[in-house]
Amino acid sequence: MSTFDPVKLEAQLREAEGQRLSAMLAGDLETLENLLEPELQYTHSTGRVDNRDSLLELLGSGTIEYLALSHDFESITQEGQVAVVEGTMKMRLVSGGVEKELETANRTVWACTDGQWKLRLFVGSKTA
Repeated sequence: MSTFDPVKLEAQLREAEGQRLSAMLAGDLETLENLLEPELQYTHSTGRVDNRDSLLELLGSGTIEYLALSHDFESITQEGQVAVVEGTMKMRLVSGGVEKELETANRTVWACTDGQWKLRLFVGSKTA
């Protein structure tokens, strides 16, 4: 039986999240697809809900262009091969031709499959 190592878990999740954010900034849909579970549910702070395919289509369409992204982790819990991260995300983006800056509280669920952490759920809500 392996011992839970919160430092190692946080490092792995930060690496996976860093790769995801870099891919979103670069418009690297191939890398992003590899970091997302096929069953992904992605709830934007606007209330829009995407699955993996519709999120990739949205990002590939140019409708949204991310200019800056950062994610601060506030807590991490793990149960088996699933981890839940709660935190705050800051972003600068262009949507519908309008540049916006947003801060969201969010919950992400990551699943470790074959040794790789992949995003299974994202729920974002606007902060005050």
